[in-house]
Amino acid sequence: MAFFLLKKLASLAVTFLLITVVVFAVVKFAPGTPFSIYQASQEKAVAKMAPQDYEELLKKYDLDKPMVVQYRKWLTSLLSGSLGESFSERRPVAKVIGERLPPTLFLNFLTLLLMLVVSIPIGAISALKKDGAFDRISGGVLYGLYALPSFWVAVLMILLFGVTLKVLPFFGMHSDGADSFGPVRYALDMFYHALLPAFCMALGGLAFLSRFTRSTLLDAMHQDFVRTAKAKGVSGRRLFFGHVLRSALIPFVTLFGLILPEMVAGSVIIESIFSWPGLGQLYLKAVYTRDYPVIMAESVLGAFLVLVGSVATDLGYYAADPRTRRG
Repeated sequence: MAFFLLKKLASLAVTFLLITVVVFAVVKFAPGTPFSIYQASQEKAVAKMAPQDYEELLKKYDLDKPMVVQYRKWLTSLLSGSLGESFSERRPVAKVIGERLPPTLFLNFLTLLLMLVVSIPIGAISALKKDGAFDRISGGVLYGLYALPSFWVAVLMILLFGVTLKVLPFFGMHSDGADSFGPVRYALDMFYHALLPAFCMALGGLAFLSRFTRSTLLDAMHQDFVRTAKAKGVSGRRLFFGHVLRSALIPFVTLFGLILPEMVAGSVIIESIFSWPGLGQLYLKAVYTRDYPVIMAESVLGAFLVLVGSVATDLGYYAADPRTRRG
């Protein structure tokens, strides 16, 4: 187990280093500079800036140094635990991201909960009634929903539930004056604000997760140990929950390893449409303003979580399935 873990960690370190190179290169070699946006939209303000002040600004953020030197300083800072300072907010990037992380985690947790509550029962029933009416209709409906663009669905949900029916809020994370609410009312207010964006984010995953559940259950039903259990007289719920479902849970280890990065990264489109103050909205704002430290920090964070999810998946398989320990 120790050798297996050491090998995975070494692979993670090398891959992470290569990712930092790619992220740095993509951001730094993109057209424009962190200040070109102001030159385009606020020419008078930029014109008033003295040349020495402009040079001092470049020097402050090491933008006047060669790319190799910039990368070395950024990587050294990153490995030491510092993400730098945001150009647009003039605050540490870690603090900026830390403020946006809880809303993103809450929204994605609610999204995942909706996906599990809806798709797993649908997948289980579809597996038990393979090729039946429910299986065909649910598959067609879910794949039809999967084909709908999330931003288009978001606009329809806003028009229907927010503007026409006026039953759900669709802007921000809290109502005006929410700071004066009690704990229960405050939590419920945030929950109501998260319903529409969570539904739009969950929509695309319903078809995948339900079909994934269906296929894993069908595969488990045809395993030798299930046939052996049937031959011994095990049937009904005991067979399904004690043998079939237990075996089908192993592939879910991979699924949750892939879901982990998405839960933290957030949704750029949905968060922006609903003005949800999460990491997705922050990333889009950073791209518009060319806030290099925030862009690189979020990109590296997302990539790192993908690697962690991959290692966690491998370790989960290693612990759950003895066959993966051979060799």
